[in-house]
Order: sequence, then C-alpha cells, then structure tokens
Amino acid sequence: MQERADRIFPVRKGQWEEEGQSIILLRKKSKYKILRKLWGEYFRIHLDEIGSYTWKLCDGSLSLLQIAEKLEEEFGIEDALKRTETFLLSLYRGGFLDFKMEEK
Repeated sequence: MQERADRIFPVRKGQWEEEGQSIILLRKKSKYKILRKLWGEYFRIHLDEIGSYTWKLCDGSLSLLQIAEKLEEEFGIEDALKRTETFLLSLYRGGFLDFKMEEK
C-alpha cells in the first residue's frame, strides 16, 4: 500500500463545523424538507481528537502517506498508514471525503 499511498490525496467534501479543536460532520437527515422540519436538519457526527486532526489535514495538499506520517509523529500511532487508510475509507463511504490520484 505504501507505494500508492504517496499518490492518493484525500479531499474533504460536504458540510462540517468546527467547535474549538473538534470537528463535527453534518449529514442531512432527509432529502425532504418537511421531514427535516420534524426531525431536525442534520445528523451531527462528532470526531475525536485524532479524527479531527486527520480531517483538518484532508485538504488535498497532503497524500495519504504524509497524513499517516503526521499522525504517527503527533500521536505516536502504531501502524498509522493502515489505521489512517481505514478511517479515511469510512469517511469516503459516508460521503464526507473524496480521493484524488496523482499520476506517476
């Protein structure tokens, strides 16, 4: 994976808020306006300290490998590349993140 991780660049998408150092991802509860009035506008997904730090790095300027290296340096995370990949894939599947690829 490491040979490709330096060519994959995560890019945030969707709506989110910052509260202090924490990130809250926002997802509409329904596409129907009337249901959003009943249930509220958004689901609010709170990221922990490491998730928030990772999210802030996903601006498209750093590769997956660079993000994992920063997490390893900042938090001492073991197996940082695999854990970062797993977290970012879950954000991608949730519609909060895209990946851009750099060609060799």
